[in-house]
Amino acid sequence: MDKIHGKATELVLAAVAGAEASENPRPWDYGWCTESYRHSRTAAISSPGGPVRLSVEAVARLEELHALLAKQSQVREQWSLEELWGYLSTLIAFVYCVDDRDEKAKELLARIIYTQPSLVVFPVSNIAWDGDPVRIGKKNVIGRLDEAFVDVVQQLGGRGRSHRSLVAEYIGKLTHREPRVGFAALVPAQRGKARSQANRNLQVLVDLTMMLVTNKSYRKLWSLRGDTNRPGVRGITLDRKAVEAGLRESGDHVELYSSPLIIDAIGQSGVVEWLGEDPIPLRELLQDEELRSAVEVCLTQGNTFLRRLHVAARWFADSYWASAQDDAALAAGVALDALLGSKSALPGRAMRERYALLERDPQARAERAKEHEEIYATRSIVAHGGEVRKVSEGNFLRDMQDSITWASWRLLDAHSTFSISSEKELESLFDDLRWGTRGWPSVRESEDDSEGVL
Repeated sequence: MDKIHGKATELVLAAVAGAEASENPRPWDYGWCTESYRHSRTAAISSPGGPVRLSVEAVARLEELHALLAKQSQVREQWSLEELWGYLSTLIAFVYCVDDRDEKAKELLARIIYTQPSLVVFPVSNIAWDGDPVRIGKKNVIGRLDEAFVDVVQQLGGRGRSHRSLVAEYIGKLTHREPRVGFAALVPAQRGKARSQANRNLQVLVDLTMMLVTNKSYRKLWSLRGDTNRPGVRGITLDRKAVEAGLRESGDHVELYSSPLIIDAIGQSGVVEWLGEDPIPLRELLQDEELRSAVEVCLTQGNTFLRRLHVAARWFADSYWASAQDDAALAAGVALDALLGSKSALPGRAMRERYALLERDPQARAERAKEHEEIYATRSIVAHGGEVRKVSEGNFLRDMQDSITWASWRLLDAHSTFSISSEKELESLFDDLRWGTRGWPSVRESEDDSEGVL
C-alpha cells in the first residue's frame, strides 16, 4: 500500500493547488459524493480557515483520488465509498490551510489507508440482563452498562484497551432509564460503516440465539410478539419497559395500548391490546453451554457453510417478530430455504429430500419429508397471495419455526461430524447420504464417543 499512499499524496497536493477560499457560507461536505454538487459553482468544503472551493482541475484530481482508493479492497472493507467523498474533500481543504502540506497530506491519508478496527458502543433495548457482562464471539461484549462492562470492553484489546476512559465517560453520561443494557464491538470498518457493522453484530447474536434456542414455549418465548418488542439499538428501537415506566409516572401509560370498541352480533365489547412483552432474557439463554457454544461457532468461524445459518437467522427473526401470521409463515419458509437451498435453485422435491436426510434415524425420514412438504406448500401458497387456514390453526406456525431450529442444529451437527465448511462439501454430503456411502452415527455411537472424550 506504500505505492498507493504515495500516489494518493500526489493527487491531494495537486487538488490543493486548485483550492481557494469560497464565499459560500454553507458548505456541504457530504454533498461531494454527488457529481452534480461537486461540479457546481457553489460547491464548498468546510475547513478550519473557513469554506473552501475547488477548481475544475482540482475536482478532477479529487475524483482520481477517490477512484484510486476505491480500487483497494482494504479501503472498501473499511469505509463507505459514499462517505469517503466527504472525508477526502475535507482532507484536501484541511491540507490547504496548513504550511507543511506534504507531511500533513501523508499523515491524514494514512488514517484512511492504514486503519485499526473501530470500537462501537451503544445501549440496546428490549433485552433483559442480570449478572456480569459476557464477551461473545471474538470482539463483542454485551451486558449491563457499568464498570464491569468497561473492564470487559478493555479486554477486547485495540481501541477497547486504549480508550477505557472514553468508554467510561460515555456510559456515565447516558441518560437512558435503568436498567441499561449495552453492546460493544470491535469492527474493521470506520465511521458510519462501523456503526452499521456493530449493529449487524448485535442482530446476528440475537437472531442466532433465538433461532437456535430450543423449548421456546417452555421458556415463555412467544412468537408473533410484534416488531415493537424486537431488540435493537436503543433510541432507534424504543425500549418498551422504559417507556412504560416513564408514561406510567405521568399518567399517560394508556398511550401504549389499544382499546377499540367492537359492536357485533353479540353486542359491544372493549378489548385491550397490549403489545408490550417481557424483554428477551438473553443472558439467561446464553447460560446454556450448548447453545452458547453453537452461537460462538456461528459467530467466529466465517466459512461459507455457516454463513447460511446467518441468513436463515435473519429470516427466522422476521418470522418470530412478525405480527401477521401469513408474514410469519412466509419468512419462516424463506429461512428454511436458506438452510437447505443451493446457489442453483432446487425444486421442492430436492429441498424435501435434503430436509429428510438431516434426520439421523432413517426410519423417521419419511415423516420428516412429509413435514417439509406441508411447510413448503404453505410457504408457496402465501407467497402467491393465497390464504392457508392451517397457519392460524393450532400450533402450525410455531411448529414451522421449531422445524427451522431443528434443521439448524442438524446442520451444526453436520459441521462437527463431517467437518463441513463449504457449499461444495455440503453438496457432497447430501449425495453420499442419499446413496448410503456415508451415514449419520447412531445415537449410541455418539454417546460412546462422548464417554470416550470424558
